[in-house]
Formats: sequence, structure tokens, C-alpha cells
Amino acid sequence: MKLKDALFYTIKPESLKKTWEKFSSEIGGVFKFNESIRANVNGPIYAYEITANLEDFDLKVKQTVYINPGGNDKPTPLSYCLSRKTNQKITFRIWKRDFLERIFGLNKMNSGIAEKYSLKTNHRKLEQLIGTDVNLREILTSSKNHFHIVTKNQILEIVLKRAGISYSVEDFSADIEILKQIKKEIASL
Repeated sequence: MKLKDALFYTIKPESLKKTWEKFSSEIGGVFKFNESIRANVNGPIYAYEITANLEDFDLKVKQTVYINPGGNDKPTPLSYCLSRKTNQKITFRIWKRDFLERIFGLNKMNSGIAEKYSLKTNHRKLEQLIGTDVNLREILTSSKNHFHIVTKNQILEIVLKRAGISYSVEDFSADIEILKQIKKEIASL
């Protein structure tokens, strides 16, 4: 099945491809698109990927969309990963506390928001950023998002995964601004 035949589906691959291409050119990135057909299934798989440099970090944005006839399309989370070589060991993860964590008092942090959020980090400054920036905290702990920072094999990775599809360049730009804000804090550690 070719892109021109995809008008039957909920997600319009051709318009989505144009949005990814436009965003890629705005950030000076390289856009890759792959279309493949699955055996014994009527719908194709579309893989979108952008690689670029964001100041001193490598940026990779990717998403796969499984197209199913009848409008039951399944996109994987939209994944942003900023990475660079480092000698620092940085870990950070924040999430809304679940029922058992609230009952047993697990994973509390001392920033005044302990009743709602769990946090694991090895840098107090990152904890303070989340404690003071309410908008950033709400974005990073939304049920539609997953966020973490980790250093593995001397590579620092800042990862933001968001459910759903970015239908406009502004959606991508908003996510990049969040990553830039976090990147700025990491640079000052």
C-alpha cells in the first residue's frame, strides 16, 4: 500500500510526513521515513525519525505508526532523546505517586510536593527545579508523558516520551523547549 492510498485511515501519513520534514528542516536535521508492509495484516507501518544537533547535544526524535484499517491506528510514543558524552553521573526520574506509595510513604522527596510525586535523583539542583517550576513538573509527570535522565557508559541521555501524534511543528517546538530548559539546568551542574 502506498501513501496516496492511505486516505482511508485515521492518521494521514502524508500530512504527518510533511510535518516531520518541515520540523526537521527548521532545526537543521536529517529526516528519515520508512514504509513497510506487515505480513497477514492489511495496514502498513510508518517509521519517522529525525537526527539533529541541538547545541552541544545530539537529538533523535522518532515514532512508529501502525496503520490498521477501520481507524484503529496505533502510534508508539513520540520519543525525544538528547545525548552527549560526559564524565558526570546524572540520574533523574519523576512520576506521580501511585496508591501504594501514598499509603506506605514510599519515595518521598523534601520539596513540599512529596504528597503527589516521587522523585529519584542524585542532584539536588534538579530536584529544586521540579519543586519550583510547577508548569514543568506538570508536563513531566503527566500521564501522557514519560521523562528521565540517565548516564550510561559515559553517555548522558535526556529522554522525553509523549503519547500521541504531533500534528504541527508547534507541537514539536514545545517539546524541544522543555528539553532545552532541562538541558540548561544540567549544563549548570
